[in-house]
Amino acid sequence: MAPLTRRLAALVAGCVVAAIVYPMVASGPDLDRAALALGLAGPAAGAALAAAAGRPPLAAAALAGVGAYVSGLAAIHGVPVPAAVVLGAVAGGAAGGAVAAIGLRLDAPVFLVMTLLLALAAGAAVQALPSLTGGQSGLGPLPSLSLPLGGGRTAVLTPVGDFHALLAAALAVTVAAAVLLERGPGPAWRAVGSDRERAGDTGIRPATAELTVLAAAGLIAAFAGALAAHVARAADPQSFAPDVAALPLLAALAAGRKPLGAALVAVATGLAGEVVLPALNWQGPPSAQAVALGVLAVATLFTLLPGGSRSARDVEADVDPAATWPVDRLGLAGAGLAVAPLQVRSGSGALLLDAPGFEAVPGGVVAVVGPNGAGKTTLLRTVARRAGVALLPQEGGGFASCTVAETLRLAARAGRKGKADPGVATAWLERLGLSAQRDVPCAELAAGQRRLLDLARAIIAAPAVLLCDEPLAGLDDGNRAAAVSCLRAAAAAGATIVISEHDREAVASLATRVVELERQS
Repeated sequence: MAPLTRRLAALVAGCVVAAIVYPMVASGPDLDRAALALGLAGPAAGAALAAAAGRPPLAAAALAGVGAYVSGLAAIHGVPVPAAVVLGAVAGGAAGGAVAAIGLRLDAPVFLVMTLLLALAAGAAVQALPSLTGGQSGLGPLPSLSLPLGGGRTAVLTPVGDFHALLAAALAVTVAAAVLLERGPGPAWRAVGSDRERAGDTGIRPATAELTVLAAAGLIAAFAGALAAHVARAADPQSFAPDVAALPLLAALAAGRKPLGAALVAVATGLAGEVVLPALNWQGPPSAQAVALGVLAVATLFTLLPGGSRSARDVEADVDPAATWPVDRLGLAGAGLAVAPLQVRSGSGALLLDAPGFEAVPGGVVAVVGPNGAGKTTLLRTVARRAGVALLPQEGGGFASCTVAETLRLAARAGRKGKADPGVATAWLERLGLSAQRDVPCAELAAGQRRLLDLARAIIAAPAVLLCDEPLAGLDDGNRAAAVSCLRAAAAAGATIVISEHDREAVASLATRVVELERQS
């Protein structure tokens, strides 16, 4: 049984036990308070989805609030509650997509601030509208959770029914989020979250990934928020408050951006504030909810401290440089690249780069050499930006949040014009000596393994031109020899490759042309 299947089976079993046992020992008010805590699963699972894709939101609770208000308005105007909840969920999905579109060009920290500002603006709007119209703050009383039976009859849920409905909803949204992140679009989302630029070079469309993941997060959060609003009989402007906004993201971060863990952490925090502390006669101040949130914040801080995650593995794979690389089925067909003489200056006018023109052709390797400070990296980055070709940077390697197998499958899909080719990924797994580590996250590989894996990813994606910034730097002798033989095999198969490199011996064995740069004074 796969790890995800085991975790989901354990979750289902736990929910079944809770559905049977808790109503036996809890009063009606406690059941409804517990149901409200279960409503936190949706925003937390949605926040975990978005955070894993590099879009950490402080608006997941606000998206739940959007679902609550839209569902409440629809129900007040006569729409049956189930249909109203669906409308609220759709509205939340649309709002999530809008948030992604607004923040499309922002980096993660700025995006985080932007989502908080949007949540505060939405909160101000829903609080201002009642005062402008002479109504009350918030929206209510809303119809209870109910099911139309036909013939004008409606079944209204009791507190036990509310608890069971929210428990089933929490289970459904958590399972949906976990499956989405591990299967289907999930690997592409996590690749974008790991490295947006590398993901783009692998054929993934980062903008599309961010739009879809925020729409999914909004739909999940809003569905849970709409159901909780009908249990509370009100849509509350507090959904947009900063302290409420923090809880889903804190839960997602504490759980390592995993939807299942995030939902459990959020529900546990909600139960502590809604049920446990009040049962212990906590009077405050601070309020029971504030205490629970504070404990969660401290716990999250500890999980984010250095050493909180598993370290990279020290054992390097044994990669035979002399063995054949499986490049024959990639259909490598490089394009010619003509680079005119190039000068780059700093903002103050200082000359950073003065490079001669050169040409790169399919089947050839152009090596850019020169001392540190000569502008090799600047040259490759400038060419990549102007010519729109793939750049393999020095730092990092692979997609930290994706497994080894996922990284190669994503690259194979790009190299095969969007069609997955499992055979390509399997062949490269075996050639890299990583078959036993296929399900290991790239972040846990040793440095040399990550660099070789990233080189393989770039070649499998079959770019028209591949620029490699010091692909041999920091590799031991065995991995260096393997990387050289891999580059040579790719060029022989028709790839167009430009590398910057200090290793003169490797350059002599690889390059069909050498471009030498001088340090600028």
